[in-house]
Amino acid sequence: MLKKVAVVLFTVALVLVGAPSASAHTDLDTAEPADGTTTSGPVGEVVLTFTRPVTPLGDTVVVEGPDGTVDVDVTQERAGAVVVATPEGGLADGGYEVAWSVAAQDGHPLEGTFSFTVQETQTAPSEAPEPTVTQEASSPAEPSGAPLPPPDLETTTDPGAEDFAQVVARLGNAAALWGLLVGAGGLLFAALVMRGPDRRDIPVVLRAVRWTVLLVLVGLAVRVTARAVVVAGGDVAAAGSAAALGDALAGPTAWVFGLQAVGAALVLVGAWRSLPGSWAAVVGVLAMTAGQVLGGHSNTGSPWWLVVGVDVAHLAAAATWTGGVVMIGVVLRRRRKDGRALDAGHLGSRFSSVAALSVVVVGIAGILLAVEILDRPSQLWESSWGLFLLAKVAVVAVVAAIGAHQHFRVVPSLQAPGHGARRAHAAGSLLQRGAGHETALLVVVVLITAWLVAASVHA
Repeated sequence: MLKKVAVVLFTVALVLVGAPSASAHTDLDTAEPADGTTTSGPVGEVVLTFTRPVTPLGDTVVVEGPDGTVDVDVTQERAGAVVVATPEGGLADGGYEVAWSVAAQDGHPLEGTFSFTVQETQTAPSEAPEPTVTQEASSPAEPSGAPLPPPDLETTTDPGAEDFAQVVARLGNAAALWGLLVGAGGLLFAALVMRGPDRRDIPVVLRAVRWTVLLVLVGLAVRVTARAVVVAGGDVAAAGSAAALGDALAGPTAWVFGLQAVGAALVLVGAWRSLPGSWAAVVGVLAMTAGQVLGGHSNTGSPWWLVVGVDVAHLAAAATWTGGVVMIGVVLRRRRKDGRALDAGHLGSRFSSVAALSVVVVGIAGILLAVEILDRPSQLWESSWGLFLLAKVAVVAVVAAIGAHQHFRVVPSLQAPGHGARRAHAAGSLLQRGAGHETALLVVVVLITAWLVAASVHA
């Protein structure tokens, strides 16, 4: 079984390495005023709406008019999916060209141009050119039209290094997500499952939580470094500059990374000895969760409060399930190492009930999020995002099947009266092995999830 799991892990890693990048489908969706249109002036703002949240690069939006460059104030809305350039005093009569430069969520730089005309009085509205949205997001290596180069990205590009950095960034995201799920789930496991004599092992669980949360900080550091390389077009030397690192953390990305980093630090210093004394760790988990949700698909959904609420429920249930599975293995391994009886009956029974509820919540919330994210059901098999989602569901189903076997076969044998210590020990070993298999498959789920978070549904 372990060999099969290893093969699955290796296969998923290869697929993730060869998967298309998120930036290939992060596009400029609409522009107001639209490309090629004539509008009555003055124009108070230029609005760029992207298909995914983006990070500003350089000047972000440069507006050239009849009298040269126009000073604009650039802001972002809808968690970074909308970029608004507000010119002082508005745009009067004349033709204008807009050049924009941003980065996708994986750090890949995008740029493009479009133009429009402002007239104080429209001579014949019916004869105005039909609005068209022809602007395309493009990388510096494949310019669309004649885009102006982003001021901060004049570096020697290396597509190979850039592609490798994108893969590394995804692995960093997976590490941070795993640390969050196991860390938060471990605290919930200690609070909901460990009662009576089992409370003796709470320090063991809290120690495992601290070590696991270190992955969040490592993953974030890897992501920042990899994003800087991607933003610099693969120029590793330029990626170490303050400008590249600043661009890698620009816009809402700073909040996403900052909340997760602060939350991880709070868990590291706050998870000690007992649950009542670990209140700072609980605050840290909430901060990490906020950062994770802020950087995901749901933050641009509508209605925002409902979609984000479903995403939080999905994340909490997944953490309860994942962290609990890991901590079952940790506790039983510690008991075996200390030469103690496994005494897994009550532990397995309580966690089975919690896990069953978690699986139901994960399923319902996952379906609701997929309905919100997907434009149509056919995207499940027509897009790489949909295919990866189906693969994730398949692996989750296998994990759920193992959990069901634990719940209906192994746990009852732990609680059955009249069995000796040897039988109880054997059943406890089965519970521990099952938890190990579930953990390995849940790593696969997190790897796929990390790719889904960074990718677009449009293919």
